[in-house]
Amino acid sequence: MKVFLAASIESGCENDSITVIYCDTGVENPELDLFAKKTLEGMRRELPAIFPNLRIEILKAPLKEGFFARVVGRGYAPPTNRFRWCTKGLRVLPVQRFIKSSPGDAAVVLGLRFGESRQRDRSLAKGGNERAIWQVQREGAQRDLFLPVLDFDLEMVWAAAQSISLPSSIDSIALEELYRGATEECPMVKSPLAPPCASGRFGCWTCTVVRRDKSTESMIKNGKAWLQPYLDFRDWLQVFRGNLNYRWPVRRNGAAGPGPFTVEGRKIIFKEIQLLEEAVGRELLSHDEIYLIKSLWEQDLNSEIDLGLRI
Repeated sequence: MKVFLAASIESGCENDSITVIYCDTGVENPELDLFAKKTLEGMRRELPAIFPNLRIEILKAPLKEGFFARVVGRGYAPPTNRFRWCTKGLRVLPVQRFIKSSPGDAAVVLGLRFGESRQRDRSLAKGGNERAIWQVQREGAQRDLFLPVLDFDLEMVWAAAQSISLPSSIDSIALEELYRGATEECPMVKSPLAPPCASGRFGCWTCTVVRRDKSTESMIKNGKAWLQPYLDFRDWLQVFRGNLNYRWPVRRNGAAGPGPFTVEGRKIIFKEIQLLEEAVGRELLSHDEIYLIKSLWEQDLNSEIDLGLRI
């Protein structure tokens, strides 16, 4: 963001229409989510004086496509590496819908870069001229992509974050502390072979794709004890996913194999979320979500009768 805005000023594009988007999955790492939303609010106050046509949008998936509607309402098994349904529904589609509704000449600016992960490098390589900072989306609206930090290494990213002053509402020191707490890495590069600070990756607090949520574990170890109930719920959900006593014996398409959670299993998860809400003092399920979840239970009761799961 700092690199892009600095380049916009340098090229005299302050009056261009710019939209900053943040995709709120509803289950972001709580510490990162608080930081992001505080930063966005600061940018709303700070930037209009310099970029009069800049706006900030927080995107969310429709209620029926949210994580809890799917898991607690429809009984989806929490994501695995083989069934990673969450990313597309919670992140990709909301962004694609927004981009599709934008003017046809709009370009998409992303902070993608080489070296983040092997999977990211493979994805970038599929684009043909993968070293070009201007590319074209391969999916969705096929808009122009601008990748200003594509060839930045981690040191360059942090050097830019710390040396570029605008916007001041992006607190690079607080951001570095946040990432360092998640990775337990030092704030300085000690040798050419040593890893720089803050190379960690954050996921959702409900993420069961990974065996362990190491970033949250590290944050708790480094003083963020209030995250412990979230981690405990994630670990419990990962184990509960494998309890076949609370899974349909067939999938929704009729194929053999563990299917959705039974309604009884969904009610158990619902109760655990209520206990988590009490532990963290925060609403995790809105009234509208609860209404939707219970209506989805009702829809599946007849299916369970047909499957012989209830009389």
